Amino acid sequence: MCIAQLQAESSQTARQSSQPANTEDEVWISPNDPTHGGATDFWDMFQPGADWAHAEHHVRVVGIAQNLVTNGPADKLKAFYAFLKANHIKLAVGIGMLTWSDRCGKHIEGYVPPGGSRYVADRIKALGGELSYIDVDEALWFGRYFGGAGACHSAASALATDVAANFKAYQAVFPTVRIGDTEPLGPPPSGDPTSEWAKNTQAWIDALQAATGQRLAFIHEDITDWSRPLPGYLPAVAKLVHSNHIPFAPIIIAASGKGPDETWMRSAEQNIDLLRKSGAWPPDHLMISTWHVYPTHNLPESSPETFTHLIDYYFQTR
Repeated sequence: MCIAQLQAESSQTARQSSQPANTEDEVWISPNDPTHGGATDFWDMFQPGADWAHAEHHVRVVGIAQNLVTNGPADKLKAFYAFLKANHIKLAVGIGMLTWSDRCGKHIEGYVPPGGSRYVADRIKALGGELSYIDVDEALWFGRYFGGAGACHSAASALATDVAANFKAYQAVFPTVRIGDTEPLGPPPSGDPTSEWAKNTQAWIDALQAATGQRLAFIHEDITDWSRPLPGYLPAVAKLVHSNHIPFAPIIIAASGKGPDETWMRSAEQNIDLLRKSGAWPPDHLMISTWHVYPTHNLPESSPETFTHLIDYYFQTR
C-alpha cells in the first residue's frame, strides 16, 4: 500500500468514526508454549473436542512466538495451523522486527538475524499456516531505550525503516498480512507536562506507518508496573492511539511471573478488575497473554487454575 492510499484510508476512517468500533467480544490469546517453557498441554488446545469450548467461542486470533515457529515440531505445527483454518481463527506471530548486526542488537529481544524474517515466513507457509498479523516485539523500547549490553539506541526513523524491511519479507510470502505493535508506551510516572511523551509516541506511530505504508492493525500496551495507578496514565495512551484510528488493547497478564498457578491466575484476574476501573475500558479487543511459565496448564477451562479459564472469568464477571 502506498502512502497516498494510506492517507486516503485515514481520511475515510476519520469521516466514519472518531475511533475504532468496539469489538470487546473479540478475544486474542497468546498462551505460552512448551518450546519456551510453557504449558505442556498447548497442543491439546487445538485438538477436536478440547475442553475449552466456551472460551474458544470468543477467540478470533491466536498469537504465537517466533520460537514456536522456528523450533516447534513440524507435525504439531501442521495440525495447529489446520485447526486455526478450520475454525476461522487468525494467526498472529509476535516477533522481533529489527535486524541485529556486528555493531549492536545481537541476542537482544526485538532483534532477529539477517534473513531471519524470510525464514520464519517460509516455514509458516511450508507447514500450511496463513499469517494474518505480525505483532512487533517492542521495537521502539528495545531499539531506542533499552540500555543493556549491545544496545543500539537507534533513532525512531531508523527503527521504522528496519521494521519495514523485515515486514516486506513477510509480505513476499503473505501479501495480505498486517502489522501491529506491542510496546510499554505509557508516559513517565511524573506525567507529560511538556508533551514530550505524546510527541515522541506520535512520531513513532507516524514513522512506522510511513515506512510500512500501512495503518497499524493494533497497538497493545505492555503494562510493566501493575502497582502504578492505571487511571493516571492508561487513558492517555488509549486516547493517543485512538486519535490515529488504531485499535488499542492493554495486555491482560499477571503482574509478575510468580507461581504457583493459583497465584498467577488470581493476579491476572485482579488485573482484569483493575483494567475495568482504569478509565481506558473497554478495549477494542481483549488481549490475554502469558510469556511466563505460569499457568502450567491451559485446560480444562472449568479449572480456575488454567489459562483458558481466564477468558471465562472475564465474561462471567462482565
